[in-house]
Amino acid sequence: MNGVATRRGGSGGGGVERGDGFPSPGRLSPSAGQSPLGAPTGKVLVEGYRKDIINGFEKDRPRYNPLNAGRPQSSPLVDLKDPIQVHLLTETALTDSKTFEILSQEEVDDLKKQVQSLSMRIEQARANLAIQSKYRDAAISMARLYSPSKTEGKRRSLLGNRMSDSAKEAEMERLASERRCEELATELFSLEKRLMEPQRRLLQHTAGILQMTHRASSKKSGQPPVGPVLNGIPSSPESLYTYTNTRNSLDIPSEELDFDDKTLYLPLDQLDGPARQRKNTIEIPMKSPIREQNAQLRELREEVDRMKEENERILEENIRLKTLEQQLRDEMAQVQDEHARLKLTEEQLREENGRVIEEKSRMQDETSRIMDETSRFKDADSRLKALEQQMNAETETLRTQNADQFRTISDTEARLERLNRQLRDVIVAFNSEKNVGFENPSTAAGSGESLAGQLEYMERGLATAMEEQRAASEAAEDATAIASSLNRVEASLNQASARLEALSRQVQLILQQSNASQPPFPEGTLDEQLDYLENALTTLGSELSRALDASSSVSAGKRDIEQVDAVLMGLWEIIQTGEAEIEQQRAARRQNRAAMGGSSQPGTPGIPDDEDDLSSSELDGYTNEPYSLQAFSTKVQWLYAQATGLREQKYILQRQIKQQRELNNRSESEKDRELKAKSDELEQTQMLLDDSERAAREAQAQLARVLDDMDTLQRTSATNESASQSTAKAAQEQLRERNARVAALEAECARVEARLAEAEARLGDTATAGEELARLRAGLAAAEETEAKLREEVRVKEEEIDRMNIMVIELKTEMTIAKAELDGAYGSRKQRAAEAAALSKSTESEELNNQIARLKGELESALKDLEEITRESITAEKEKLELEGRLDDVLSEKKDLEGEVRVLREKLDREVGRLREELDKERLKVPGAAGAGGRAGANMLSEQFRATMKEERKKFQEELREEQARRRKLEEELRALRKGQGGLSSRDALSPR
Repeated sequence: MNGVATRRGGSGGGGVERGDGFPSPGRLSPSAGQSPLGAPTGKVLVEGYRKDIINGFEKDRPRYNPLNAGRPQSSPLVDLKDPIQVHLLTETALTDSKTFEILSQEEVDDLKKQVQSLSMRIEQARANLAIQSKYRDAAISMARLYSPSKTEGKRRSLLGNRMSDSAKEAEMERLASERRCEELATELFSLEKRLMEPQRRLLQHTAGILQMTHRASSKKSGQPPVGPVLNGIPSSPESLYTYTNTRNSLDIPSEELDFDDKTLYLPLDQLDGPARQRKNTIEIPMKSPIREQNAQLRELREEVDRMKEENERILEENIRLKTLEQQLRDEMAQVQDEHARLKLTEEQLREENGRVIEEKSRMQDETSRIMDETSRFKDADSRLKALEQQMNAETETLRTQNADQFRTISDTEARLERLNRQLRDVIVAFNSEKNVGFENPSTAAGSGESLAGQLEYMERGLATAMEEQRAASEAAEDATAIASSLNRVEASLNQASARLEALSRQVQLILQQSNASQPPFPEGTLDEQLDYLENALTTLGSELSRALDASSSVSAGKRDIEQVDAVLMGLWEIIQTGEAEIEQQRAARRQNRAAMGGSSQPGTPGIPDDEDDLSSSELDGYTNEPYSLQAFSTKVQWLYAQATGLREQKYILQRQIKQQRELNNRSESEKDRELKAKSDELEQTQMLLDDSERAAREAQAQLARVLDDMDTLQRTSATNESASQSTAKAAQEQLRERNARVAALEAECARVEARLAEAEARLGDTATAGEELARLRAGLAAAEETEAKLREEVRVKEEEIDRMNIMVIELKTEMTIAKAELDGAYGSRKQRAAEAAALSKSTESEELNNQIARLKGELESALKDLEEITRESITAEKEKLELEGRLDDVLSEKKDLEGEVRVLREKLDREVGRLREELDKERLKVPGAAGAGGRAGANMLSEQFRATMKEERKKFQEELREEQARRRKLEEELRALRKGQGGLSSRDALSPR
């Protein structure tokens, strides 16, 4: 690090600063405005930082000495080439740093981090202070600008008040800026003061380390003296050329840390080249042998004392290690006792599980009773639903028949109206002048009221058309006679002139009879008469063609009607033939299914047997029905409904195929998981389907019975008193049948109870698993604590073993050095004594090595035990996760079952109360009054039945939605559980470490 360079502050009382630019907080003059015992004020600090703010907190230039080329950043007063000056500086530095504190590497790193953090904060504070100082200077300038001068104080201005307000604002801004500057200066001063302490400790640590590791070079014994010897005393002090490795000047440096003092005085460009030697300016005198021997003896005594202390410390460490070993064994025994206690607790939990199973059996009995009530409720509900379905079906049938009849009447009216209009057009076409005023047919009302009027109009129109047709035939005969006359006229030109007039007049009369607009016969030449006759014949021909066209249009309309009827009959025959073929194919498929194993299995993929039979039953009513317009319309509507249903089924199948394709595009693992989930859902759906089919069959049977009962009740209530008595008997029969059906449904309830018992058993297992999980958690926590303790002890033992190994190595090294020095100083006798001492030390070292090996073995065994405990803890964690998953599943299922039982119990209570009320009403009913008011009672009963059926239908829909929601929830939980199991299986492959 750089040395500390100081400089005086300015006139404002600034403090002394170091070379890095930080002001020294302890050297501010008290006369500058601070108290001798307290911290400086904010104004003093701001004035002290004034020059630094002006200079932008630039650091002082480092000192430069051109004489010291190797180290120019030195004082101009020092000459690093002078060995005496360098030696004095070195001795002073070593002496001053002898008591400096030496830190560890962690402490050094922490101090460096503190220095870095504080330096960053100081730089930021300096930047803020520089910016705020500029704001302060600007505020001062503004305050001076707005402050009134002496001349301005004597006169008043119109803007005096405004200027005074601006001056106040400027003064307030100046004060605020100065206050912020003082706060920033105080903060900067405190940060710099805090920075000095870690920097000081780092500098002292660096100096102490350098002082401790600075050693002089060891001299060879055969080195000749290089200076004059006076009475065995060197001519120069020994300390001028020797340096120690410890804080004592009598310590002898070791060979491995020898320091060549010649390199201290070499130039920087000659330090790396040991072959290049330079002649010493001062010859090194020979050391005194007596002083060397005395120094070596003192060092040997100190080494022996230190080795004894180290041996005692090693023995203490061994005793402590043995104590720790015994503690570790005691803890292992405690762990084994804890394991035995856990086993005992497990046995107790098994006994508790037995008691829980007994409690579950009692709960099963209670559940069976609840399910009995639930079955009775379901029976009543199914009967009500069946009655509602029957009444809805009958209502729909009547509505359909009425709609078909109304539609047929409307179509007939419309067709009659069209035919009447066509008939009027034909009549007008026969003779437009005569029949132009023929009345129009009445418009069809669509309700059948105008049907009779349309028929009467058609009769009148047909009569008029027949008259016009006869007139047309007569006109045709007249035209034939005229043609023959013309032939005779052409044959006899001589008689033409005589008879032409008569013939022309006859033609004129004929045309007048047909109301043709023909001019009178001209009284002129023969050519004019012939032209007139030609025109008359042309007019007559057009009249004939129009009559023929009218007659042909009437015949064509009749042919079109007959052709349409023929086409409709052909379509009817085609439809009847196709339905017969479909019925034959279905009969063949039913026979094939019966031959393959019964009608319970699905005949075709995606179409159950009951649906196929239902479709065939719908076709039975139309197979042999004769052709009629109403039947044809009904058939077309039925075919449209079937086509719509098939289109919806096609859309559903397309969506299923798309889902299947998406499923096939997924990975194999996802396919396996989804296939398993789908198989489970299929099993559940199959079970629900079987239950639904069974309930549907029972509901159909009950529907048939209820329909029979309803018919019987209606007939008996409408006849007489004897019929009412038979109705009461029929009601009693119905009650007995209902009791029989209740008994039959009890079997189904037993199956539901079995399922509930299985769920409760799983719940009991889950409760046991939860207790076991809590127990395992406690054991796992204890094992983790034991593991942490063992790890800490192992770490401590390893550190102690490392320290002991280091001490053994140091002892061996020091013993070797001491032995060599004793051999050189005291001869063979001392050498034998040193060998004996070394032998004793080697024996102690062997004992220490044996103890270390034994401790290492114990450490390895402890590590193995720790690994076993870790494996057991990992296994316990896996079991804990599995048990938690099972516990969540069973708890959710328990919650669902409890909710279902609660809802069914409430419904059962309501239904039982309602049935009891109805039974009481039946018992209290008067038999005589049933005949008179039977019809009214039946109507009221049907109205009550409809209202009840509506409520039950709403309840059933709500229950169905709740069941679907629960099923979706269970599916989501099952998928989450499988994902969790997949994660556990992936974690099981990990190593216990």
